[in-house]
Amino acid sequence: MGNDQRSQSRRKSLVASTALLVGLLIAGIILCGFSFFWDQAVIHWVQTHDLKALKNLAGLLSTWGDWPELMLVALMGIAAAWWARNRVLCKLLLCMMMAATAAGAVVNSVRVVSGRARPNNTEATREWNGLWRDREFLLFKNKYHAFPSGHAGAAFAFFGVPAFARRSYGWWMLLIAGAIGWSRIYLNVHHLSDVTVGALVGLITAYFVYKRAAPWLQRQGRVPARPG
Repeated sequence: MGNDQRSQSRRKSLVASTALLVGLLIAGIILCGFSFFWDQAVIHWVQTHDLKALKNLAGLLSTWGDWPELMLVALMGIAAAWWARNRVLCKLLLCMMMAATAAGAVVNSVRVVSGRARPNNTEATREWNGLWRDREFLLFKNKYHAFPSGHAGAAFAFFGVPAFARRSYGWWMLLIAGAIGWSRIYLNVHHLSDVTVGALVGLITAYFVYKRAAPWLQRQGRVPARPG
């Protein structure tokens, strides 16, 4: 009797959790759609609120919010956790690195072929170009790699893992990812929709990486432990 009740309770919890995730995914997709309509208004706001202090802060966040710097921070954290014999933290940081890498691969694969001109690209004659602008090949032209934001994808995947792993307080980590996304908009190198879509991709990646990779790392014993 007790086992049946626990089983039913787990099923109800799973259904509720799935419904919540589906609802959040739908809300995220709707928000991404609306963000395209707000792009020009946000660009205008940035241009009329160009403050040196905020620009310096945005530059700092943008520099340390890129994929290589996130990997460096994670490796330093793993070294400290390894020394402290904190296997849980090691596992979490490894998942964060994998999520950021996977999201970065997805986002960068899309943006190099979308051909969307960055807001500060004054030479662009149209916003969406694909791989070609007239007869110019744009694959290696960074000024046409706006959509989606690579910074936002990697950052929301990186900090999204602890948000899913520790739901009671881990969501605060998303404030860092949000600040990194804001920095890309304030530096006028991304539209609001670029960052919004990148953030959604990052969060989806973080969820699936944590759900799949964390148990596997634990079973395989791949988390390093400092020798005694």
